[in-house]
Amino acid sequence: MTTRANIVVIGGGLAGMSAALEALHQTRNAVGVTVALLEKEARTGGNSAKASSGINGVLTQTQKAQGVADSVKAFARDTERSGQGRSNETLVHKLTEDSTAAVTWLQKEFGLDLDVLAQLGGHSAPRTHRRPEVGGKPQPVGWGIVSALAERLGAFARDGSGRFRLETGARVTQLLKASDGGVAGAEYETANGARHRVQADVVVLATGGFAGEGARPGFLRQFAPQLAGLASTNGAFATGDGLRLASALGAALVDMDQVQVHPTGFVAAADPANPTKFLAAEALRGEGGILLDAQGARFVDELDTRDRVTAAIFHHCATPDTCARHNSTASGQGPSAAAFLVLPQAAADRFGLGSLGFYAKMGLVSRAAGVDDLAAALRVNAKVLRKTLDAYDAARSTSGQSDAYGKSVFPEAVAAAEAYFWGVVTPVTHYCMGGLRFDVRTRVLRAADGAPIRGLLAAGEVTGGLHGANRLAGNSLLECVVYGREAGRQASTAVEAL
Repeated sequence: MTTRANIVVIGGGLAGMSAALEALHQTRNAVGVTVALLEKEARTGGNSAKASSGINGVLTQTQKAQGVADSVKAFARDTERSGQGRSNETLVHKLTEDSTAAVTWLQKEFGLDLDVLAQLGGHSAPRTHRRPEVGGKPQPVGWGIVSALAERLGAFARDGSGRFRLETGARVTQLLKASDGGVAGAEYETANGARHRVQADVVVLATGGFAGEGARPGFLRQFAPQLAGLASTNGAFATGDGLRLASALGAALVDMDQVQVHPTGFVAAADPANPTKFLAAEALRGEGGILLDAQGARFVDELDTRDRVTAAIFHHCATPDTCARHNSTASGQGPSAAAFLVLPQAAADRFGLGSLGFYAKMGLVSRAAGVDDLAAALRVNAKVLRKTLDAYDAARSTSGQSDAYGKSVFPEAVAAAEAYFWGVVTPVTHYCMGGLRFDVRTRVLRAADGAPIRGLLAAGEVTGGLHGANRLAGNSLLECVVYGREAGRQASTAVEAL
């Protein structure tokens, strides 16, 4: 069966939905222009729905209301520093420059209450926005954003105009090649095995990364074999489909060996060896959580960039005496490197007790009543633990100075809390910095000559070159909105020029 749509978006995560919505907005007065979104899973959302730390933005209404001094320049500097010199500065400039509009779009167009700010690892100011709890219940930021956008797209699909259609369970198997080497549509399979073709003027790839491949053959084993088989926060659907589709047409790949390992994936006491981990949100440390080894000692600046915190856990928490474990986990079971994540009551209040309660119901977080109770739960010497906590608070009292681990931002005191919340965390594959080489107009570039492939755009984790060697926390959702919307605008412009 062959159909037609002017613009075809492949992938129903935040980047894809942002692209589709922007294309529909830009072509609202154009007669006969249609948009189709193809998603291989049974529902939209992808890994975007799992995002829990927030979305970055500067000069937003939330920052202004809370008196936060920030700038595009500072944000760009933090992003480039995190990328360790490998980030494309032009792409970074657009990401940071457009961050105000991106967050404002979500707040005003969709009524999302992105009213909580946190200063996460690698940031020089509080700029990561998430949602507050309501009635003691958490509002996960990623789920909230994708749900709002999915609801809007659903309305377009049902309005009877024929301008938009959404197909789930539609796995794209190849891009259709035009006679000039450009893209002319896509071929896909549905759940019942039927094959379909959709002709298009423009195709937008928003298919995500490949960190969900695990130990299966694929890009992870090819470009970062040392990470193959490591536990992951990604769904098994994150298998680099868009990279294969575009590579078949000669698209360039960049930074494919740069795969981010997030330092804190929760280890479940009931299933410590499960290869899929629930992310221990960056905000847990941003609001005052600390990391301890199995001896009750700190070993890192908890607010350093993800790659450095990850490296510290692998270095300091990877022997039988230093690897953190639940009481029910025998030595040799579960991950080979793990730390304790501990939040004092004040940090727990800042993060949200409703969210912590959610983690507790999943068996990921426990509560301890005071330092002695915490020491017993962690099976560490109480005197050692008290010394660690006292040293942290002493460093916190010396305003503006860094401690022995380079930490200079201490959100909360930790030594005298009435209660503590704790869990076991381990490094997990989380995000692919590498992907399709693209430009600020979201055009996918050809490997042979660097020229754009006509009719092919891309946005989100399927692209590479923006984040360099390490993505800054909170930049993933932002990237999806900024470059997803840009892809929608560029697709609309291309169609209207025909």
